[in-house]
Amino acid sequence: MSPLFPQKSVLRTAAKAIKHFGGFLHDQKRLIYSGICASLCLTVFELLRPWPLKLIIDYILIPNGKSAPGPLSQLSKDSLLWVCAITMLLIPLALGILNKISQVSLAQVGRKVTTRVRRLVCEHLQLLPLTFHHSAKTGDLLLRIMGDVNMVRDILFSGWVSLVQRLLVFIATLGLMLWFSPVLGLLALAPLPLLTWSVRSSGGKMKEAVSKQRKKEGSAAALASELLNQIRGIKAFSAERRSARLFSGLSRSGEKAGVVATRIAANASLQAEVATGAGLALILLVGSQQVLDGSLSAGALLMLLSYARALYKPLRKLSRDGVRLAKAAACAERLFEVLDLPAESSQGAQQAPQFRGDVKFDSVSFAYDGKACALENFSFHVKPGALCVLKGKNGSGKSTTLALLLRLFLPRSGSILVDDQDSEQFTLESWRERFAYVPQDNLLFAGTLAENVLFARPDASVEEVLHVLDQVGLKSWVDSLPRGIETEIGESGQMLSGGQRRLVSLARASLRSAAILLLDEPLEGLDPKARTRVARAIRSIGDGRTTIVVSHTSVDDIEADQVIEIRNGRTAENVL
Repeated sequence: MSPLFPQKSVLRTAAKAIKHFGGFLHDQKRLIYSGICASLCLTVFELLRPWPLKLIIDYILIPNGKSAPGPLSQLSKDSLLWVCAITMLLIPLALGILNKISQVSLAQVGRKVTTRVRRLVCEHLQLLPLTFHHSAKTGDLLLRIMGDVNMVRDILFSGWVSLVQRLLVFIATLGLMLWFSPVLGLLALAPLPLLTWSVRSSGGKMKEAVSKQRKKEGSAAALASELLNQIRGIKAFSAERRSARLFSGLSRSGEKAGVVATRIAANASLQAEVATGAGLALILLVGSQQVLDGSLSAGALLMLLSYARALYKPLRKLSRDGVRLAKAAACAERLFEVLDLPAESSQGAQQAPQFRGDVKFDSVSFAYDGKACALENFSFHVKPGALCVLKGKNGSGKSTTLALLLRLFLPRSGSILVDDQDSEQFTLESWRERFAYVPQDNLLFAGTLAENVLFARPDASVEEVLHVLDQVGLKSWVDSLPRGIETEIGESGQMLSGGQRRLVSLARASLRSAAILLLDEPLEGLDPKARTRVARAIRSIGDGRTTIVVSHTSVDDIEADQVIEIRNGRTAENVL
């Protein structure tokens, strides 16, 4: 393959990238055309750059009785010198302006495309089933979203524009060299075999090395995420240095893989420099002999040497482009690994109606991949408007029951019915909209109190937000805050107490206006006072709704209408 093009594997990855992300370029045509036109003009001015120096040498410094060509022949030596000097000033100015236009245009396109690709990847990751997220590492996924996406723009657009621009410079420069001196033009092609071998051999190695490097970096990012999330426990066990050593070990693995990639790039650059240096030496030797023989002027030799450097410049940069495109291809492949995974199946085509809240599990069985049955022939019935508690030991299947109700997982057998209608006949989104859910780990985000409550229903009014906060007993506390509901609550609600976090989560669930309320261990880990407040809030927001509460401890605070005890996921028994 020609050294002006990357390996077939990189081309295949680029084609796949265009298939996945090419649509994001459609509304960027003006900027793309602006960047490409500027790149074409850059090529023209690059070809004009050595001409003023040739004219000065051949027609002013060593005239040999010759006059300048065309209209320049009417100028005196002094005037010709001024014209050449001004031209030598204007050409770099034009190159600078055109280069700025090209870089800014391509940077704008790259920024917009990167943002859109990042959004696509982030959205698709959220659409993947929970089974994927259970096995995936959060830090590695973050690296794909933030790091790998940045590299993809090279293989999608900007890398190819640079490659085509250098190809045009190469072809035009070679054509001019062949026109001035066929012998020297052909000699300029001497380094191509070595460059071809260098690009082809380094491209595959680079892609493999970068893939290994990104995997190592992903593992280190995953560990860093875990360490930061568990910082309290780490400090409590005085394990800061041990944790840092674990992270350091993974970081060194990524560093070693990065050094391998750098060594490959450096070797490719060295080979390119040696090959192009040999080409310049050949041109200088043969061209000097032609000047001595009188078949070539000194100015022409200087111009041809300048063109040879211009010819080799894209070839030398090709090794760097090959490295960059190989890196981009490796990163793109990591994105395809997740983008090619199917999203959650929506199942039915019907929109779920507004339910009364009659919930039934009819002989439901379910098992996580590679594990024993979590539920087996499990049945229970909750009537509309009832407050039901699911009791049981850890691992008995309580949280699994809520996950199946939300269709986070699908049962192996049996039916899940609401108002005697099978859950799988409805679209996934419309089905989940009929539930309000409070997870065990308090799903709060960095932001204001209002933003966290509105997460359940973004179109709700301020009055509705204040109403649900009052409903769970937080009105007086909110009134005491300097900024009210616009108060920042910190990452994961860390500026709130445990009881306040539960109450905010309950307020958000209440705002959902769903007929069925699902609460996973809402009283777990609370002191008696906070437990009483949360139990009161549950009864308040559950009034008129079917409420299913999961708990493995005493539930006397809740005053349930129905208590069902789950034993090893196999039997369900009403104990109230």
